[in-house]
Amino acid sequence: TKAYLDIAMVNALWDQWQLDKAFDYEVTTGCLPTHTVAKILTINRCTDPCAHYSVPVWANRTALREVLGIDLSGLNDDKLYYELDKIDQNQISIENHLFRQTYGQAPHSFDFLDYDLTTTYFVGYRCALSAFGKGKVECHGRRQVLLGVLINDDGYPFKWDVFPGNTAEVKTLKRNLNACKTRFGLGQKNVTLVFDRGIISEDNAALIGDADMKYISTLDRNQIPACGVSLEPFKGLKADKTTGKVPQPDGFKPYDEQLYFQDAGGIGNRRYILGFNPILFAEDRRNRQEKLAHFQAYLREANQDLKQAQRDRDVEATQSRIVNELKRLRIQKYFDPPLLHPLTVQRTLKDGTAKTVNSFQVQIKTRKNIIQADALLDGVCVFIANHTEKQGRGFKVKPETIIQAYRNKTKIEEVFKNVKSFLKLRPFFVNTAAHVRAVYTICILAYFINRYLANQRKEIEEKDFLNSRELYAPFRDIDLVTLEDGRTGRIVRKAVKIPQQTQILLDKIGMSHIVMTP
Repeated sequence: TKAYLDIAMVNALWDQWQLDKAFDYEVTTGCLPTHTVAKILTINRCTDPCAHYSVPVWANRTALREVLGIDLSGLNDDKLYYELDKIDQNQISIENHLFRQTYGQAPHSFDFLDYDLTTTYFVGYRCALSAFGKGKVECHGRRQVLLGVLINDDGYPFKWDVFPGNTAEVKTLKRNLNACKTRFGLGQKNVTLVFDRGIISEDNAALIGDADMKYISTLDRNQIPACGVSLEPFKGLKADKTTGKVPQPDGFKPYDEQLYFQDAGGIGNRRYILGFNPILFAEDRRNRQEKLAHFQAYLREANQDLKQAQRDRDVEATQSRIVNELKRLRIQKYFDPPLLHPLTVQRTLKDGTAKTVNSFQVQIKTRKNIIQADALLDGVCVFIANHTEKQGRGFKVKPETIIQAYRNKTKIEEVFKNVKSFLKLRPFFVNTAAHVRAVYTICILAYFINRYLANQRKEIEEKDFLNSRELYAPFRDIDLVTLEDGRTGRIVRKAVKIPQQTQILLDKIGMSHIVMTP
């Protein structure tokens, strides 16, 4: 028996989206053309991801040959790495194909486009794209690359990039804007780009305007005071001491239980919507109070220790310990630099002689004005957009639409979770820039298929299986059995009995034809 039905499912979905046609630039022909190798690598990522050198072994122990109906004897390491170069050369063609397919089926799904980036790391040091950068915790101390992706409102990717690991996020948007305007023709089509706060800048806002597109993002906390919106509604805001409930700020409307909002209107060519989260407000206040109390206790203990010093204390070392504790708690901005006042400690040694120890007492002044200004931003967020067109007395695009579009950005986080955790993109084991880009392309194709299957199952079962081991569970452990008649030599292949629930699911998603019968 060999693993079969999950492989047959991915193969059928690949064919349904006509992904063979996405490869049209200097491709290999013959028994194992470029598009077939890409299909094999995509099936592997979806069903049982492994390193490229293990793919031929995986292919032999599964029913891949029977599903594809081709000879796989030429599938080896050299062939795979050769075709990775070809796959990389076809990235633009693949992007164009996915765009045509998804836009043709649902043009409205391109009204809002989500763009985001993530990092992943390498094993080895030889790739020219890899560099030390700011990545997430698992990337610290490792060479990494920055991965970007652009998806439509249904979650389907149609543009992706690999940047050197030390690239600033703000510098990655221009390439995607050019593609949207020229290659995909999305300029002047009321398309809105939605992205995280690290990407918005004056230059990027101007580029988006020049491309005749719109954008929605949010401001960093430290950008809010200078943006021009009034923070008066938050002054004096406190949680009720009895109930702990935080009152609704004056002039704000409820969006849901976790957000109040106020349309702050337009300032120049930008539109601002103030948001207030009462739950986050309470958390921010509590965390700050706990950190300040912890530091004061730490300072008292440090001064007590300095009073009992057994040996001379160094000025710089003592200052560093205090500053490092402030940095660890992330409250350094709330305090002036520590002042060390000399203190002489008299010690009596075991032999009865007196010893003078030079120590200190630490004094540090609290910046109350900074704490008050920071507390004014507790629970506050600011959505920013260039949807400034008026309709009647208000704006054409409602503030609720802007908030909802930004909140829907979680779809793009699902892309990276699926690619990293389920398709096993990290770490990269390939070394050339072309191979890194090709591996990411394969993972994007695998995610595209996973997203489609998850959407199909969600319509039927009302549950999102995308980032779950359950996505392919109904099709796993359903093997292809090969039977040979000892007298005649006749070979028969058929799938083991399909469970009723799996058969029902196959029927509902239009995939009953993938079941192999003798």
